[in-house]
Amino acid sequence: MPGRPPKVDHVKKTFLAEIKAAEELVSQIQNFKGGINPRDQNKLHPKHVRQVVELAFMGVVASWEEFLELTLVRYIAGAKTESGYSPDPKFGQAPSLQHAYQALSSNPKYDPQKDCLKVSDPKWVTNSADFYFSQHGYAEVKAKSGLLLHASAIRNRVAHSSTKCKDDFKTTSLYFLDPPSGKLRQGYGPGDLLQETAQRHFGQPTIQARKTHFEAFIDLYQTLAGRIVQ
Repeated sequence: MPGRPPKVDHVKKTFLAEIKAAEELVSQIQNFKGGINPRDQNKLHPKHVRQVVELAFMGVVASWEEFLELTLVRYIAGAKTESGYSPDPKFGQAPSLQHAYQALSSNPKYDPQKDCLKVSDPKWVTNSADFYFSQHGYAEVKAKSGLLLHASAIRNRVAHSSTKCKDDFKTTSLYFLDPPSGKLRQGYGPGDLLQETAQRHFGQPTIQARKTHFEAFIDLYQTLAGRIVQ
């Protein structure tokens, strides 16, 4: 006899809590009353502010990917939200989370403690959702895949200093900033971009509100989460 379908609302609540914590951290570090002065050892150096913003964003992207994984496997295993929403399955439901992982990964020996799903790839996420569900809330992930891939490029540059990560981050920065010179200033990094005011690609409400790229991405993740867990 199959057990109860897994729950899913707590996954969204956890993700939104992680976002809120990141927002509060960034707000506190940017409004630090001790001041920001590179010449005063008793005050924060701008470099340290950038590092905190970078780490906060890296945590948000990781939490987003975990959110995608946990919601996908739960929906495949028959989860419904507290409001009664669930994607329309094409093939019935998996009898357990373990079976859902095996189905998503096409690996009968899948181990969530060791193996990984390709949730950093928006195309894989939406293709998987399209395969298992006739209607679902992941469609917007596909529509926003470009922005999500740029978010991953920012996160990857925070985590790694490989030539590829540097090149991808440069491409992302030029995409958002479109500087007249076509170049970035020397030493320009993820923390700089995240604190810049968004001027392109996020829509007029975001641009008119003069939100930073960090804030714009936060809004994007919150909106997508609301579409996926309704």
